[in-house]
Order: sequence, then C-alpha cells, then structure tokens
Amino acid sequence: MPGKPIEAQLHADIEAAGGWESIWDRVANGETQTAIAESLGISQGFLSRVIHLDHARVRAFREAKRRYAVTLVEHTGELVKHVKENRDAIAKVREQASQARWEASKWDRELFGEDKGDVNVNVLNIGQAHLDALRHRIIEAPGPLVNQLGKGTVPLEIAPRETDPHGNDGDEGGSDVLATPATP
Repeated sequence: MPGKPIEAQLHADIEAAGGWESIWDRVANGETQTAIAESLGISQGFLSRVIHLDHARVRAFREAKRRYAVTLVEHTGELVKHVKENRDAIAKVREQASQARWEASKWDRELFGEDKGDVNVNVLNIGQAHLDALRHRIIEAPGPLVNQLGKGTVPLEIAPRETDPHGNDGDEGGSDVLATPATP
C-alpha cells in the first residue's frame, strides 16, 4: 500500500499487536472502537473505515459484538447480584441493567432482542379494492341492454328484474319503480 502510509502503518501495528483476532477479542470484552483506535494512534472513524473495507472484517466485528452482548448480560447479572441495599444504588443498577439489556438486544437481536412475533401486514390499495368491488357487481346482460350500452355487461342495479304476473317487480316494500340504466 504505497499510497496509503497511515493504513499500511495501522496494519503493521495490528499485526504486531496480535493481528485482527486480538482486536476482535478486545471488542468482545467490551472495549470501544474509540479506545481501540486511540491505542493504535488513529481516529475511531479511520478504524471503522478500515474495518469496513473488507467484508470478512465486518462479519468478524459483528460476531465480536455478539460475543460482547453475552459478556454484557453476564456482567449486568453480577451487578444486580451485588448491589448495595439502598435506594440510590438500586436505581443506578436498574438504569445500568436497562442500558445493558438495550445494547445487548441491538448487538444480538436473535438472542436478546424482543420477540415481536409474526407480524403480517397487508397494505390495501383503496383504488384497487374499489375496482375489484365494481367488477364483482357486474353481470352478463341479456338481450336489449347489450345493444343499448354496446357491451355485454351492466351493473347489477340496472339489470332487468323479473316480474310476477301480478305486476310485482320483486321489491319487498311494494314499490313499482324499476331501476333505470345509468348514462355512460
């Protein structure tokens, strides 16, 4: 890496310190990227960029953070077990445990994240639902209405009703008004 002397020096320093595995062990033990970067004489942002140059390093970093989540939860358990029995100490440990639980859930969602269950979301397109409803209300039209509208279908509201010999058109209320076709 002749054009990148700082990056070349960083790789040499990491190799001298035990390689990337030693960095991942430090991450798994809870050391922050900022503290690791300072010990190497670089900024946290530069260390992060170097890690993200290689997909294998990104996977190793995330695995180290998952191991850290387990360490964090175990450490929190010890804090809770050994808290002094006074109100302020208990409140402080409660906040520390809450923070640790949140952080562990972010680094290892599978093990420590909240179980949200199976969520199925169906997004309804109102326009499509309206068109589907209209299509279901269409029937095949017999005889003269086909010629009148120029198509083979008419809405149910304007379909001709069969009348009985006494003049009833099938309405329960006894109304003698027949449905009329809508103008197109």
